[in-house]
Amino acid sequence: MTEKFILWAQALDNASPDHFDVRGDELSPDDSVRRQEAVSLVSAVIKNGARVYENGGVLLTADDRHFVVEVPSAQRDRAGRTAPIVCYGDYDATVGDALGASVAVALDDFAKRIGRTLQTEHFDLARASFEALKKKSSTTKLVRTVGIGAMGLVLLAIVYWLAQGGW
Repeated sequence: MTEKFILWAQALDNASPDHFDVRGDELSPDDSVRRQEAVSLVSAVIKNGARVYENGGVLLTADDRHFVVEVPSAQRDRAGRTAPIVCYGDYDATVGDALGASVAVALDDFAKRIGRTLQTEHFDLARASFEALKKKSSTTKLVRTVGIGAMGLVLLAIVYWLAQGGW
């Protein structure tokens, strides 16, 4: 299930290496190149994307093709802060319920592998957050289609005007 995603969680002791699973491959602490690539992908979406969903500590940020969902684990770090588990992945204009379910399962599996737990409400919110992404994706698709249609009409009007000797 995790072969589609990048999963990342900070170490609870704030000193050990973070936990990474990149498309089904658990990264060792000395794989600094792939770890940095994963962090860069996540950071790019958070920096350049838009917040699509925020509820109960679950955050979903997306750009045109990628998403990052952050879900708090039940455990806190040594400083008492919330310790989120992050999932990065790709999506297309046909975002469906299956994506939200896949992400939720991948997050839960990853959490268990690293000794963390997700509360049921956060698991459900992570899955539900993809409904907001589905709506955003549908709206974006509609706006693009209307924009392309309008551009086509403008070009057609210009061609017609030029053909009538309008210059």
